[in-house]
Amino acid sequence: MKNAIGSFAALVLAFAPAAAADLRPDQKVLVEKLLAGMDPSMREPMRPQIEQSIIMMTPEQTAAVMAGMVDDSTYDAGTEPEEEEGDEIASPEDLAYNRAQFEPVIRANWQAQKDFDNFTDAVLKEKCPDRETYAVFGSGYRFEFRRLAPNWPRASSNVDSDVQILSGSYAPQDGRYDFDFSKVKTSFDKAAVASAIARACADWTKEAAVFQTKAHALVAASDFDGAFNLEQASSGKVTAIETPLETTLNAQAPAADNALYTAFLNGRRVK
Repeated sequence: MKNAIGSFAALVLAFAPAAAADLRPDQKVLVEKLLAGMDPSMREPMRPQIEQSIIMMTPEQTAAVMAGMVDDSTYDAGTEPEEEEGDEIASPEDLAYNRAQFEPVIRANWQAQKDFDNFTDAVLKEKCPDRETYAVFGSGYRFEFRRLAPNWPRASSNVDSDVQILSGSYAPQDGRYDFDFSKVKTSFDKAAVASAIARACADWTKEAAVFQTKAHALVAASDFDGAFNLEQASSGKVTAIETPLETTLNAQAPAADNALYTAFLNGRRVK
């Protein structure tokens, strides 16, 4: 049976955007376990992606992943773990039985996430002013109020690749399973998303207008250091607006709750 560390790492490559992550202690432990199963040369380059893939996991989900892992940190890089006694290989019929359950769900979840990404990007573009609107610039200088840039787990570029990776690296290969995919999202609340974005963009616009007025005054007085300090200090105001928006977006994003992965982990073997 394939070890869970390698399987999870394969998912990270396909789904996780690289970003800094503030992890709980249990999540940090999981990160180190996953990195231990990789080639040493890949560990640090992969760390940000793995951290970002784990940051949305609840304590229960993190514990479930660790409980299902086989620690392969003692294996030499580039070698496959020896099969344990009793390991089995599923028949083609068993694999087809499993795939008939998970492939439609993977595709539906991916499409919902892709629709979410496109919708959210479009509303952000519509509701938030262009970056030039409140920028203060001239010959040799430019100061601007940081744009809203909320983060959420985005769909990959190709659903077929997702199906291939999940079916080959994450789906059970040792028998026939029943899965409960009832908690996997295949839709989202457009009204809730649009409302949260509109509110955030309105708040951002008010703060950006104040910033622009102050920056113009500083530039007019040739106080470019003061304008730079104003620009740096403004980032915290944007973060205060961005944080509740990200909370809503991550609550609505179909792929953000890792329900698909949890369902795979909790599959019940029937043969």
